[in-house]
Parts: sequence; C-alpha cells; structure tokens
Amino acid sequence: MAIVKHTTSKNMSYGDALDYFSYKHKEEHGLYEPVLDQDGLMQERENYAIACLDPHGQEAPPENWWAACMQTNLAFGKNQEKKDRKQHQYIISHPEEDRPLMTMEDLLEEGKAFVRENLPGYDALIAVHRDTENDHIHIAINSVRAVERAPQPWMMKNEDDSIRKSETCAGGKHQDSPEFRKHYNDWLLTYTRDHGLMEKDNNAIAEQHKQERYEQRNQELAEAIREAAKTSVSFPSLVQQLEQEKIFLLRKGKDFCVLGPKNRNAVRLETLGIQAEEMPILQKEQETPTPAMEAQSKDFLIEKRKYIEWIQNRREKNNRRAEDALADAAALITSKAHSKEEFQELRVLARQTIYLERDLQTELDKVENLLERWQKYQEPNSSPEERRSQDRFLRWCGCNPDSQEEFRQLHTEREVISLQMKQISCIQEALKETTDQWRTYNEPILTIAETIARRDQLSQKLSIIRANRKKLGQIAYNCQKAADRRIYKQPYLEKAVHFRKLWHDKLLQEEAVKDQLRQTKRQVRLARGCGERG
Repeated sequence: MAIVKHTTSKNMSYGDALDYFSYKHKEEHGLYEPVLDQDGLMQERENYAIACLDPHGQEAPPENWWAACMQTNLAFGKNQEKKDRKQHQYIISHPEEDRPLMTMEDLLEEGKAFVRENLPGYDALIAVHRDTENDHIHIAINSVRAVERAPQPWMMKNEDDSIRKSETCAGGKHQDSPEFRKHYNDWLLTYTRDHGLMEKDNNAIAEQHKQERYEQRNQELAEAIREAAKTSVSFPSLVQQLEQEKIFLLRKGKDFCVLGPKNRNAVRLETLGIQAEEMPILQKEQETPTPAMEAQSKDFLIEKRKYIEWIQNRREKNNRRAEDALADAAALITSKAHSKEEFQELRVLARQTIYLERDLQTELDKVENLLERWQKYQEPNSSPEERRSQDRFLRWCGCNPDSQEEFRQLHTEREVISLQMKQISCIQEALKETTDQWRTYNEPILTIAETIARRDQLSQKLSIIRANRKKLGQIAYNCQKAADRRIYKQPYLEKAVHFRKLWHDKLLQEEAVKDQLRQTKRQVRLARGCGERG
C-alpha cells in the first residue's frame, strides 16, 4: 500500500530542497550533507526525475522554484522570521510490489496529480527517487499560498461553519489539518485502486491505531491504579502515591474518575474496567468523602466549565460597552457638532458600535447554540445516547440541564442581547446621519484632515518600503558571500543578481513614494494657509 508522510522545514534557503532532490546526500547526526566527489563537487543522483508546477498547476522549470517562493514571501510579507515554517514536504512511498507496475513517468504523473488535486495555489517541486527498495515521490511546497483557491468541504471552518478565509485566500499559510490528511489519504486510495496498484485504507488503519493507543493507555492507567492500591494503607496515601506518577484521582458525584499524564479528559474507573468493590479503600471513600477530595474535584470541574464563564464575562463587558456607547452617542447626536474633535469622536464611536455589534452577534450565537443543545436534551423523543451527549455538554458548560430556572434565564439573556443589537443598529443610523450633516457644513476642515491622513499613510508606506529594501540588500549580500565561499556557486550568483534587481525595483518605488509625499505635504501647507486666511 502507498503511504504519505508529512514534514516541515524552517530553512529559508529553498535551493537546498532542489539540491537534495537532484544530488546525492548522506545523513550525518540527523542532518543531510551532500556527497562530494574528489574535486569537491556534488554528485548527481541516478535514476531520478524532477518537475515543477506553478500555482495554477502548469509546468515550470524546476530551477525557478526557489525564486518563485521568495517572490511570494516578499509579496505577502510572510516567512521573514527565523521561526516561521518555510516549506511543507510530502513523501508518497510505494511498496516493492508496485515497482513492476509503475515507470518513472507514472510516478512523476502521480506526484503532479497529488499537487493539482490537494495543493492548488502553491509553488510545488516534485521529485521521484528510485534509488531505494521503495519507490517514493518527494513533494515540496512553499508554506505561503501564491494564488486564491476554491473552497473544499475538508477545509478548516469557523464557529459558524463557514470556511476560514486563510484556507482559500492568496497569502494564506498551509495547514496540515487532520481533515486534510483524511482527504488526501482517501484520494490516494482511489488513485491506487484506479491504477491497479496495491491498496489499503490508511484512514481506517489510522483510526484502528488510535483506538489501540487509547485502549493501551487505559490499560496502563488501570494497572498503575491497581498496583498503587495494593501498597496503600489509606485513601490519602493512595492519592499521594498516584500523584507522584502524575495520575490524579477525582470525584464526580459518588463516582471516581482519573486524569492520567497522557489523557486530556478524565476517565471514569468503570471505563478502565475497575469497580469500586475491587478496592476496599475506594468503596469506603465513596461512603465518607474527605473535604480535600471534594475540594479537588470541585476545582477540577470549575476548570472545565469554560463555556458559561465565557458567556457571563462577555455579557458583563458588552453591557458596559453598550451603555457607554449609547450614552456617548446620545450626547454627540443631540449637540451641534461644529469642531473637528467632535467629528473625530463621531467616527471613532461609529467604529466602536460596529465592533460592539459584531461581539454581540458572537455572544448571541453562543447563547443560541446552548439553547439548541438544551432543547434537544428536553425533547421526549431523543435517544438515550443523544440525551447523554447533550447532558455532558451542558454540565461541562456549567449548567444544570434539569433546571428550568436556568433555562428561562438563558432565554431572557437572548432577548436582552437581541434588544441591544436593535438599539446599536438605530444608533449607527443616527451616527451616520450626524456625520453626513457635519461633512456638509465643515467640508474644508474635512479636506485638511483627509490630506493629513494621506500624508501619514504615505510616510508609513515609505518606511515599509525602506525596510524591505534593506532586507533585500542583506539577502543579496549574503548570496554573494555564499557564492564566494562555495565551489558550486552558480545558483548563488543567480540569487544575488535576482535580489539586486528586486532591491533596485524597491529603490524606484521608494523614489516614487517620496515624490507623492512631497506633493501631499505641500497640499497640507497650502490648505492650512488658506484656512488661517479664511
């Protein structure tokens, strides 16, 4: 069966990937070093093929891959820090049984099909190596997407079930999410089946391994608890002994649950196959719980109840913001706004109301989701599994699903939020109308303000261009120094020439922005002079 492995790299030298795909390398101390001949030159691989695809899926010269990646990074201002992940690499490995069924061209076409189907929008470098017992395909992509791509069902989503913008927009960074791994494993299964190759469901195997790891962790946890119970003379000594192994024994009602070092959530003793009757210490503790145990369990449950606390904190914050915004807006709207400062306050307040409306909408979505879960729990026709699922969620949120009083309070909260959103919408309309009236009576002052804002914007743009030009100059200098140090220096000389050209383009752009800035400053001085004479 064919399998896919994924790795990432923080190496900013994209040309190293091209060298690794084309020339022989050996692993030393976890790093891959080129194999040199007697003249100190790298030796070309045998029985390999290499190709390159641009972001639109069209073939391009492989030697242009590193330059395309650098241009994409500079265009979107990404991958400029040492800690950034610069590349993602996928390796498709076929078993020995597939070798007679596939030629070099077939393997290269499989790599291209994988990129076009699963990684559109990225600059991709594809290489086929047949120098081992297993044929394998290397695929390296830039971590930054060069062009926009179409949304897909497997992409990561927001809380409102909409696809995240970073998954489709140009300039977004690649994410190897679990949904994406399931997608390309399904694609690989279909591809191997259609081409008569050895097939196996990698997703089913992964789920089986996950279940086996879960059962193994539970078995190790159960064995640790039983061993500790054998040597413990009292319940506090049992708790202390387990804590030394980073195992925490907690209480939920009359039952016990365990939080192990490898578990994210607590597991009930019944799930581990441990009954309280097996351990007299636990059975006695069920009847007379200690205050320390109750306090520990209480702290644990409070730590888990994040959802309802988030809603309550947001409610208090948004209530204060809504009251302040309504009071400030009423004062500004009723007054006769004639000064520039009041106009700026109007604009700031308008933006604040937009942000407040967005936050209220998020809060409303959270409350409606909680109410929807509550209604499903209360439905008489719900299955026992559905009711247990909703019961666990509601209790995790800090709610009592059997309390009608809390249910009514949540309904009231939803009505209050809806009313606040209507008030904010009315205030926004009034602020817009007041702002338009101010523009009509104070157009000259507004023109000066916009010109000053344009001047500040150009100044900020000029500083960014200068910073980018400085970085390009440093990169060109480093490439030139690398070419001087190495015998195999032609690629580094080409890089130095390329970045010098980019540096010169930035210099021309800087001069153009300087001219615009000088003109804008002149307009500001003229406008202020006319205003003083007026």
